[in-house]
Amino acid sequence: MSSPNHHPGDDLLWDYHRGALAPGLALAVRTHAETCAHCRSDFKLFDAMGGAMLEEMEGVAMSDNALDLALARIERPETDEVVAPPHLPAFLEGFELPESLKSVKIKDRYWAAPGVWMAPIVLEGAPKAQKTYLMSVRSGLQMPEHTHRGREITVMLRGRFRDHKGSYGPGDFAMCDESDQRHTPAMEGDDDCLCLVFQEGPIVPQSFVAWMLQPFAGI
Repeated sequence: MSSPNHHPGDDLLWDYHRGALAPGLALAVRTHAETCAHCRSDFKLFDAMGGAMLEEMEGVAMSDNALDLALARIERPETDEVVAPPHLPAFLEGFELPESLKSVKIKDRYWAAPGVWMAPIVLEGAPKAQKTYLMSVRSGLQMPEHTHRGREITVMLRGRFRDHKGSYGPGDFAMCDESDQRHTPAMEGDDDCLCLVFQEGPIVPQSFVAWMLQPFAGI
């Protein structure tokens, strides 16, 4: 796989690094970073910055029982329970999924429109209004015109699509929001598109077709 050309902004990378992102958005950044050496190098830079900041901080006196508390945690008996990763649904067999998606619960797919299926991803602690899912779109299709409530993040896993901002291939990180008034992604190439999508809020249909399909898509 070639290196991605589209990346999260520095603010998103920093918020991911410090654990400040919603679960679905964090999953999108992590999935992109698996294939992106550029973004992983930013994480190393953040680590170095954090280390430098710690060195400059003044020391703080510890409580008298700090050592006892630390030892008590170390001496806790380890559990023998092994938590197995979630079982991937049968419809994903044969797909080369990134490691980030092998450890999450992916529900059964449903058909949102001819040539388009979606599979919700269950993430603990995710706000109810936010949605995270896998979406497959048949090559050559164009999504109905719509805009967004909040951010919509798409991480390409396979195939390509093009919108008013550019062309996106495997590993690329695409972001749209309310400012994108006419969003009509078109699938390119011979391969069907498979992508990870995170939405902060539902789409806003801008065409009759989009309005008709929204109840079936559930987004």
